[in-house]
Amino acid sequence: MSTPIIFKKIQTTHRAHEQVRREVIAAANEAISKSKRAIFALHRDDKNSAQTFLKEAEVLFTKCENKFKNIQSLKFEGAYRAALEEYAEALLFEQYLSTGKIGAINARAMDPLVYLSGLSDTTGEIVRYTLRSITHGKTNRVIQARDTVEMIIEFMLDLDATGYLRTKFDQAKGNLKRLDDMLYDLSIRKSLDV
Repeated sequence: MSTPIIFKKIQTTHRAHEQVRREVIAAANEAISKSKRAIFALHRDDKNSAQTFLKEAEVLFTKCENKFKNIQSLKFEGAYRAALEEYAEALLFEQYLSTGKIGAINARAMDPLVYLSGLSDTTGEIVRYTLRSITHGKTNRVIQARDTVEMIIEFMLDLDATGYLRTKFDQAKGNLKRLDDMLYDLSIRKSLDV
């Protein structure tokens, strides 16, 4: 019995889709790496390197988006969405360090789930940066960090998040507690120094 012609068409289409999917995943994984490296550079106060890594990530996202023109379903590929979340986190953290505020970022990372996931993760970066600042004697940054993370938590409380986003939100609440603990420890030390 011969193979139906439709089988061969389906096979060809499937193979082409899988090839493009692998290319999107590879580019997305590289974009995750660039975004992570940007975050690490920001922790070292190396803004120039962070900018370079973010620009490299943007090139990789453009490469992915060019692939979507032929296969729209790849916009929802897990690796691509994860890369956007990491990118959003890097942009939000950079914005916080530059301006002390959190707001709109690159349009490609403004999808609500991507943005909110990146926002939740940014709270962890704020905690790490604040802890590093304390070890360098810059204790004045704790209050601003705590106020920012508290504002994020208050905003996200109204969303009544579930599933994946709820997990991210719970982690962000844990980060607020860490900042509260830092403030408490600093207040105890200050009272002992008097």
